[in-house]
Amino acid sequence: MKHFNVLFLLLLIVNFSCNEDYNTVGIDLVSTSDFNTKTEYFPVYSKTDSIADLQSDRQIYMHIGQFTLPFFGRSSANFTTQINIPPNSIFGNFSQNRELQGDPNNTKVIEENERVKDVYLEIPFIVDQRDSDNDGVIDAFDIDPNDPNSDSDGDGVTDIEERRNGTNPLDSDSDGDGVPDLTDTDNSSYDSENKLYSVDSIYGNKNTQFNFKVTELTYFFNDLDPDDNFESIKPYYSQRDYYEEGFVGRVLANYPYKLDFNEIRYNYKEDDPETESVDETKLVETRLTPRIRIPLDNSFFQEKILDMESTDALENANNFHNHIKSINFRISNSNEDIYMLLNMTGASIKVKYNFDLVNDNGTQNVLTDDTIEEGERILELPIGGVKINHFKNYHVSENSLSSGKIYLKGGLGTRSIINLFDKEGDSEVIEDLRIKNNILINEANLIFYVDPLFVQNWNSESLIAERLYVYKTTDNLPLSDYFSDPTSSETDPTLNKILHGGKLEYKDNKPFRYKINITEHISDLINLNDGVYLENIPLSLVVTSDVAFIRTREAILKNGNEKITIPEGTIYNPLGTVILNENPPEELSEKKLILEIIYTEF
Repeated sequence: MKHFNVLFLLLLIVNFSCNEDYNTVGIDLVSTSDFNTKTEYFPVYSKTDSIADLQSDRQIYMHIGQFTLPFFGRSSANFTTQINIPPNSIFGNFSQNRELQGDPNNTKVIEENERVKDVYLEIPFIVDQRDSDNDGVIDAFDIDPNDPNSDSDGDGVTDIEERRNGTNPLDSDSDGDGVPDLTDTDNSSYDSENKLYSVDSIYGNKNTQFNFKVTELTYFFNDLDPDDNFESIKPYYSQRDYYEEGFVGRVLANYPYKLDFNEIRYNYKEDDPETESVDETKLVETRLTPRIRIPLDNSFFQEKILDMESTDALENANNFHNHIKSINFRISNSNEDIYMLLNMTGASIKVKYNFDLVNDNGTQNVLTDDTIEEGERILELPIGGVKINHFKNYHVSENSLSSGKIYLKGGLGTRSIINLFDKEGDSEVIEDLRIKNNILINEANLIFYVDPLFVQNWNSESLIAERLYVYKTTDNLPLSDYFSDPTSSETDPTLNKILHGGKLEYKDNKPFRYKINITEHISDLINLNDGVYLENIPLSLVVTSDVAFIRTREAILKNGNEKITIPEGTIYNPLGTVILNENPPEELSEKKLILEIIYTEF
């Protein structure tokens, strides 16, 4: 058996060494001469439309303020919301009915005389918590956001070491005792829980003073649509401003105000007698992110809330929204631009009130030593239900008609229609690519160059939309490239779907271009899929705040009242960009809008 195996192996070796034809065929199969990689550029056609009105209800973020964006004119925004309360709310310890009727079996049931102490509106800012190197210093304050061993405060201790030590990486003397952190052996008086925040989505002069006005509105907002037999959610649009229409009730606040971006901290109210060495009143109990915090009219909430305990007005949400119909928020009397997006997820009105209560002093069955004392509670009224952003544009020229350029803007802005290969989408170029039937699409990119005139005076304070987004016009869904892109980030929305692209690229410290990868989409156009070709449909192009916000909202175009849909992320971005289209000025012809396809022919 052993000899047979050796003989078979020898015959096999001789056969392969003599078979010249086999070797030649093998070489031809892998020859690079059979593959030819090409890069070609194909035409793209665009048409830009201005939006006259849009559905702006039930948003996560609300715009407020006014600012001027070069090339786009002036914009302003305010918003209206309902407020909520738990059904059949009880204030103090007992319901009003029980207080009035008394309880012979419980001497603690007395008239509590609830009275408002103070009321505050709180709406959080959007905060930027990106920490690329995870060293405990957010990118906005990190001297090198990509190096955890950088030393942002220059004290000789790296940022990541300070994070481990519980010292302040942005202060060389964390506890302020005059001894630098590098040599200080005791920084225990520094509270390492303190946070420094970078606030995002605020434009204009952040230090300007303005009036923040809060007003009751007398217009009732249906949650369900009466035009649909109350079977669907009623949509509300941006152009109708109920405040300006005169549905105005009481003014709840109208104060001069300046923004504060510091963390809000509340210490413990009382010292714990069991911890003699620690004074809790000097320790932080509650920390809140930076936010708008405005005092509101106490008497309004006394009359509308506390005095209505146990009445039908507080019985359920519908009754309450009839009782306090809505609140409007707007900015006025600002000498400079100030415009912001606010995070409505944690927005609320906090009503702090006092009430009378019986203290039995530990002798439940002895009434002679009972005393009446003052209790304190906080009633939180979440801002929810119907929320509507109201937008206005002023002095806006029809830039979308300007030759050679596409003017894209979010909010109450614009949208552009993109046709690949041919204006009608029925291209001979696609047919030629399909006929070849022997090409592999390696990469396909839509490339949009920023208009040099738009950024000629560029500086660190200049504003531009950082992200473009392309989606299918027919069904408003993203392209297949979007769904196959696994990239995402919880702290940095610019890194969501980064392979699909659309992120602004810089060159020589100036905005240069946007590139959107549509490789799968082009492959599906020229290759059969289940025996059919993908139709070359028009694509929609918009700016976006985050490509994750793809839920669509209705919008109405100017010049015809045509209804379209736009992604929610477009509404959240008030900024714009100017890019060159397929017919740019002659001196910029090399930067015209193009489709780049890199393919292998075999």
